[in-house]
Amino acid sequence: MFLGFSAVLAAIPVSASAAAGTGFISLGNLSATPSPVDVYLYSSGDSSPQIVDRGVAYGTILPYQQVNAGDYTVKMRTAGSSASSNPVWSVSLTVKAGGTYTVVPLRTSAQQGQLKVIDNNLTTPKGKSFVRVIQADVNQQQVTFHCSCAAGAPGDITTDAAPGTVSPQAPIPAGTWTMTATGSSAKTSLPVTLTAGTVHTEIVIAAPGGGIQIINLEDAAGAGQAPTGGASTGFGGTAPHPAGSPLPWLTFIGAGALLTLAGGWQLGRNRLRRLTPS
Repeated sequence: MFLGFSAVLAAIPVSASAAAGTGFISLGNLSATPSPVDVYLYSSGDSSPQIVDRGVAYGTILPYQQVNAGDYTVKMRTAGSSASSNPVWSVSLTVKAGGTYTVVPLRTSAQQGQLKVIDNNLTTPKGKSFVRVIQADVNQQQVTFHCSCAAGAPGDITTDAAPGTVSPQAPIPAGTWTMTATGSSAKTSLPVTLTAGTVHTEIVIAAPGGGIQIINLEDAAGAGQAPTGGASTGFGGTAPHPAGSPLPWLTFIGAGALLTLAGGWQLGRNRLRRLTPS
């Protein structure tokens, strides 16, 4: 519902050689308590964080960052807390070569919440997109999410989704469809254009003035392209973020010559691209 990404490198496809032995991680905050948070990513056995993003607000998903395959720990602390303080949430994950993962805290109506690791499949059926729904509004005890690509129950991507629910990825035909979220006390719709080969996440989240909103996040723009992601709700998600780890964009083809980039590209800031919620 509130998502964004900016950076020239995001448009550059990852070659097979550059992607060998690496995966992608996207971090974010989909829990209203606490809000915002400071996010840390640690490589196994390393006490110094590989990625730090401060002031990540509720409803914000940060762009994917490329990391080496291996074991990692994600820790989220209340914004402004010391880096040595106890985290509010912590989770470990294993990044497989070629894997793409989203790590976010999600609340349930009865709990403060927990970090969830979402494994994203970016290989779509021919001529279709993948669409997944995250129910991130605890005020709506149940949400049914419908795509106009099919009438009635066949168009329901998820039904009676409780707070903190993450649906499986559903194959949807290419086209412009109306996505509708119907909660226990609110309803909203958003037109979404799906292009064959793209991967989308639809996030149902609390609107600033009440009710609910849908945020359409495009995780991947097509087959063979690096995942992008990134979104902000406007609940404070525009705060500047320090640089993440250097991305190992080591090779690409240009003007018929193979250019080698020594070292890595350093992202000066994680700038969030924005989509206007309905």
